[in-house]
Amino acid sequence: MSRKKRDPWFKAESNAIVAIDSARASDNWEVLATEIDCLLRARLERTKAAHNGKRVQLIQNTEEVETIRVGGRYLVQPPLVAKDAALLDNALKMGGVSGVVACREPVTKLGLCPVVALGSGVTVRIRVEEPKNPKKPTCTWFDHALEELGDHVVEQLNENSTVQRQLDYLLAHFSAIPTHVGAYRAAIERCNTLARQSV
Repeated sequence: MSRKKRDPWFKAESNAIVAIDSARASDNWEVLATEIDCLLRARLERTKAAHNGKRVQLIQNTEEVETIRVGGRYLVQPPLVAKDAALLDNALKMGGVSGVVACREPVTKLGLCPVVALGSGVTVRIRVEEPKNPKKPTCTWFDHALEELGDHVVEQLNENSTVQRQLDYLLAHFSAIPTHVGAYRAAIERCNTLARQSV
């Protein structure tokens, strides 16, 4: 999936991820807040490029992954699982391709559609309404499912835990919900709180 020219967000995203790890390791809250904002901006650029007006592309086998050369929205479906979606997302990033990836699981007995994503050692799963046409999910349905996934992560934040633990919880979920602005904003707020406390 190599391309001669990577989309411009790629370097900014990679640099921000390295800087976030370094700033967190040294408890440098001001730098961490700045780099989280840089990561958010890079990922919003990737998302904007992926929202290219094309339909949601369904991925149901690993062979299809090898053929992807253009950006867009990709919905990984059974028999593939969340790990396959994470691998696809990583392959797109390594190729510098602007893609947004979601993974769905088989419909529940109640007729709901589970959407699942992997973060750094964490798994996030929610249930949303099944697309009106499961063979042709709309971009609106896809975007809504990802927003719901991010909302769920933020709602599960334990406000009774320490600010550092809350921050680490959010950081661990970034790769599972890369398009959710609220999670990044919540992390930046906690960095700012920690910076004020350390003065």
